Amino acid sequence: MIELKTPSEIIDTLVENIEKQRIRTKIKQLELCQNAEVPLSTYQNFIYQKKISLPSLIKIMYTLKMWDNLKGLIEYEDVVSIDDMRRMHKKKQLPKRVKDKK
Repeated sequence: MIELKTPSEIIDTLVENIEKQRIRTKIKQLELCQNAEVPLSTYQNFIYQKKISLPSLIKIMYTLKMWDNLKGLIEYEDVVSIDDMRRMHKKKQLPKRVKDKK
């Protein structure tokens, strides 16, 4: 079942997951920020105010080795209509042989 969340709930979950990963890897906030090249105040604004820029968020997630979580943001899956799928299927079929008339 698809679980729909509000943007606020998504951000809360993101903050929670990042903090869990930081604690699991036993990295202090300051150390994480230094490794990610993000100011500590930026990270704390993210944790407490739920505000962060996308580049800073990516740096933090990359530093915590959470790059798999970013896949959905950077991968794009083309959704095609049934008609498009039929046309693509027809294009993939091999041409019929034609006999040479000599």
